[in-house]
Amino acid sequence: MDNSPSPTDLILGLKHLQIVNYMQVSGLSFVLYEYFVTLDLEIKYIWNARWTYIKIIYLATRYLPFVDTSLVLFNQLYPHLSANDCHNLFSAVMWLFIIGMSITEVIFTVRVWAVWGKSKWSTIFLPIFYLACWTPGYVVIVRAMITAKFSIQNLTPRGCLEPNEVNTLMFSSAWAVLFAYDLVILILMLVPAVNTFRRSGMSQLTRVMYRDGIIYYIFLLVVSLANVLTGLTLSPDYSDIVVIMGRVVRASLACRVVVHLREVGECRLDGDELLTAVTHRIRFASLP
Repeated sequence: MDNSPSPTDLILGLKHLQIVNYMQVSGLSFVLYEYFVTLDLEIKYIWNARWTYIKIIYLATRYLPFVDTSLVLFNQLYPHLSANDCHNLFSAVMWLFIIGMSITEVIFTVRVWAVWGKSKWSTIFLPIFYLACWTPGYVVIVRAMITAKFSIQNLTPRGCLEPNEVNTLMFSSAWAVLFAYDLVILILMLVPAVNTFRRSGMSQLTRVMYRDGIIYYIFLLVVSLANVLTGLTLSPDYSDIVVIMGRVVRASLACRVVVHLREVGECRLDGDELLTAVTHRIRFASLP
C-alpha cells in the first residue's frame, strides 16, 4: 500500500514547515540580541571570575542555545538531507535540548534554595522535586528517538519535515510537568517575598532576587503553557513551533538572574559565597 503523501498534503506540510522555520529563526535572532545586550555584564562579572560550578552552569546555559538553534535550522533548511541525516539531527537536537533545559533550571532552583536560607526541608525537597519533574522529560526524549521514523516522505528539497510516529501528546505531557514545576517554584519565591516585605521591606539585593524570580517565572509559565496548548490543539507540523523560543527565553532569563545578582551584590562568582551573601541579607531583612 502506498503511504506517500498526496501533492496537496506535501504542499501543506511545506507551508507549515516554512512558518515553523520563521519561528526558529526568530529564536536564533533573540539569542543573538540577548547575547550582545548583556555581553558587557558577562565580561565584567563572569569571564574574570574563578571557575566554580555556578560559572560552569552559567556558561553552559549561555552558549548551548547557539548550538541548539543552529542544529535546528540546519535540520530544517539544509538541502538534500537523507532520512538517516534527519534522524541523527533529530536525536542530537532532542538531547541537547533536554540537557540544556535541565541545566538551566538548576540556576532557578539554586536561587529558591538560597531565598529559603538553605533550610533542611528545601535541601531535601528541591532535588527530589527536580528529579521527579525532569526525569519524565528524559524518558520522553528516549521514546521519541526510538519511535521517530524518517522516510522519503519526510524529506524536502530543503530540510526535514516532522518525523512519523512521534506522539505529540507525549511531548505535551512533558511540557505540562514542566509547567507544574515552574508553578511550584514561583510559589516558593512568592511566599518568602511576601513575608520579607511585610516585616521590614527589602534591600536592593533581595528586591532583585525576588523581582527576577517572580517576573521571570511568570514568563516561563506562559511559555510552558504555550507549548502544552500547541501540542494539544495544533497540527503535528506545528507541535514544536514555540519550543525553540521557549528554550532560548528560559536560558536568557536564567543568565540574567546570575549577572543581575553579581551586578547588585558585587560578589565573586562562587556558589557558596553567592548563596551565603544572598541568604544573609534575606535573613537580616526578615528579622522582626
